[in-house]
Amino acid sequence: MKYQKLIVIVGPTASGKTSLGIEVARKSNGEIISADSRAIYREMNIGTAKPVGQNSDYRTQTTEPRIQISGQHFVDGIVHYGFDLVDPDEHFQAFDFKKFAESKIDDIVGRGKVPVVVGGTGLYISGLVDNFDFEGGVAGEPKFDVLQIGLKVDRQTLYDRINQRVHGMIKQGLVDEVQFLKEKYGCEVKSMTGIGYRQICEYLDGKVSIETAIENLKRDSRHYAKRQMTWFKRDSRIHWIETAQEAIKLVEDFLAT
Repeated sequence: MKYQKLIVIVGPTASGKTSLGIEVARKSNGEIISADSRAIYREMNIGTAKPVGQNSDYRTQTTEPRIQISGQHFVDGIVHYGFDLVDPDEHFQAFDFKKFAESKIDDIVGRGKVPVVVGGTGLYISGLVDNFDFEGGVAGEPKFDVLQIGLKVDRQTLYDRINQRVHGMIKQGLVDEVQFLKEKYGCEVKSMTGIGYRQICEYLDGKVSIETAIENLKRDSRHYAKRQMTWFKRDSRIHWIETAQEAIKLVEDFLAT
C-alpha cells in the first residue's frame, strides 16, 4: 500500500519553525497546516505569536495580524491552515485537530500540492503521525508516509530569541490584547491560562508588577520550550537539522522516492 507523503516540521517555541515551514512549502509546492494549540483561538494574536499575514492581492504587508480567505491565511504568499478555528471560550482537543488536519491534507493533496505540518504541540503531531485513536485509546494503522524534521537551536540562542519575542509582544500591545480578552471572556477560560495570557492576567489583576509579569512570561516560555524538546526527543524518527539547506535536502530526497 502506498501512503500519502506528509512533511512535518517540529521544534520548540521561537526556534524558527514558521520561517522554515514557509521555505520548505515554497520549495515543494506545499501548503502549511499549523499544529499549534494556541493559534487555534480567534482574537488571540499577539500572545500566540501568529505570523503576520499577507493577502495575495496586496503588494504590501497589511496592518492586520493575518488575512482570512475561505479559511486560508496567506503568510509570505504561502497558504496556512489552522489559525482561528474556535473562540477562546470553546473547546478544541487533539482529537479535533486530527480530524481537521486529515481533512485539510486530503484537500491539499487533491489539488496536487504537498501538505506541510508545522508546529510545536507534541500531542497534535503524534496523534496525526501515528494515527492515534483518541476515542479508543490505541495507535491506528499508519495513514501517511511521514518525514519529520526537527529544528535544533542551541539553548542560549533559543533563550535569547524567547526574550526578544516577549519584548516584541509587549511593544505590539500584548497588555491591551489581554485586557480586551479578559473583559470579554475572563481569565479563567482554558485559553487564557496559557503562556502569554496567564502572566499578563496576573498583572491586570494587581497580583504582580508589569516587570514581574514580563519576567514570568520569559521564564515560563523557557520552561515550555524545555517540555517541547523533551517530548520531541523521544521520537527517534525525527531528523534534527540546524539549517534550512539541510531541511530542503531531506525534503527533496523524500519527495523523489
